[in-house]
Amino acid sequence: MRADPLFPLSQLTDVLSPDLALVPDAPSAGPRAPSGDMSDAAYDELVAFHGIERERLVLIHPGSHMSTPAWSAEQYAEVADQLAADGWQIAIVGDAPDPERTAGVLGAMQTAALFLAGAVGPRTLPRLIADAQLLLSDDAAAPSPVAVARALGTPHIVLAEQPRAVASDTIMRRARAELSDVEHAHPGRPFTLHMPAVYDAS
Repeated sequence: MRADPLFPLSQLTDVLSPDLALVPDAPSAGPRAPSGDMSDAAYDELVAFHGIERERLVLIHPGSHMSTPAWSAEQYAEVADQLAADGWQIAIVGDAPDPERTAGVLGAMQTAALFLAGAVGPRTLPRLIADAQLLLSDDAAAPSPVAVARALGTPHIVLAEQPRAVASDTIMRRARAELSDVEHAHPGRPFTLHMPAVYDAS
């Protein structure tokens, strides 16, 4: 069962200590997070700018701390494409050590996705994870977002904890099962990536 959504993110200091802080890629264009926690208004602005739809948001974190990642970018892309076909909004997140893997997933996808690697600061990422309906990640080693997902009760799948060479269809079945158990989660139209509000026609 998912944790209380009002769980204070300030209590995550034990999970995300300074030594375990996630390091974002170089900032992208758009709203920039201050060095401290974002205010509610600033976070809502970031959500609106990127067109994030919390009720159908699925996060893909392909970064790995292992010498041989559990999954390739192409395998992530296959699952992401299928979830997009179901109507879920896919957002790729990542940190500085693996920019090639995050971009590799986006490049291998056949459908559109939000690319948030570098756009979400380390103090803001827990808020995004709290809003997500599912997190798919390669491994749980620090500073992976998996620890945050576990603390918040966000549904998550850690590929390194699955049987060796697990197939994408197996992960798809589990992802769909996890998503079906989240009461307020619901997909939109298949393959729909809603544009950020800043670009909406007046």
